[in-house]
Amino acid sequence: MKTPQFKQLRSQGFTLIELLVVISIIAILAALAIPTMQGALMRARFATTVSNAKQIGIGLRMYAGSHDGQFPLYRDPDSSASLVATSNEALELLMPRYAGADKSIFTNRQSAWCKTLPASASDQYRLRAGECDWAYVRGLGENSDSRWPLLATAFAPGGTTYVKETSKPGGVWKGELAAVLRVDGSVQTSPEPKEKGTSFFIKRADNPSKDMFEKDTDWLDGESVQVLMPIPVGS
Repeated sequence: MKTPQFKQLRSQGFTLIELLVVISIIAILAALAIPTMQGALMRARFATTVSNAKQIGIGLRMYAGSHDGQFPLYRDPDSSASLVATSNEALELLMPRYAGADKSIFTNRQSAWCKTLPASASDQYRLRAGECDWAYVRGLGENSDSRWPLLATAFAPGGTTYVKETSKPGGVWKGELAAVLRVDGSVQTSPEPKEKGTSFFIKRADNPSKDMFEKDTDWLDGESVQVLMPIPVGS
C-alpha cells in the first residue's frame, strides 16, 4: 500500500516582492498623472479668470458709457480732485451699478495678491487689500487704441512682469499664462509670455520685442496713463 503524497499548498496572499512591484507601478503611474491633473486644474481655474475679465470688461464699458467714454480715472467720478491710485480703487467704482455686488470676479484665491477676509456690511462695495488680483491701466477711454491693454492678471511688484513661483505675487499662473482685457473689450490669453531674465512679460502684437504694458511714443501715451497695481495683502 502506497503512502499518499500531499502537495504543499501555496499561501493565498502576495509575496513581498509582488507587493513591492505593485507599489512601484502605482507610484510610477501617480508620478505621471499628477502633473497632468495639476495642469488641467490650472487651465480650468484660468478659464474662470478669463470669464471674470470679460465680466469686468462689460462693467467698464457700461461705466464709460455713463462717464463721457472714460474708464475709471478719479476716486470721485464727479470730481477731478483725486486720481485713483490702485486697481482696487478703480475697480470698486464699478460696484454695484456696473458689476453687481459680487466681489469674486475681482479676486483669485490662488493668487498671493489675495486672501480670504471677513465680510462686513460697511465695506460691501469696497475692494480691500487682498481682494483684487488685477492690474489696471488708468487714463484710457473708449476712444483709446483698441489694441491697448486695460486690465491684466496682476504682475510681480515693481514692474510689469510675472514670475514662476506661485507663492509670490505675480506667480499665480507660473509665468505661463495671463489674461489681458483690451480697450475693445476682447480678452487676450498669453500662453507664451516672452522671457526677460527670470521673469516674463506680455508681448505687444505689433512689436513682440516690447512689453505690452510699457509706455512708448505711440503706445499707452497720455499724461494720466499709468499701470496701477492692487493693494498688497496686509496693507
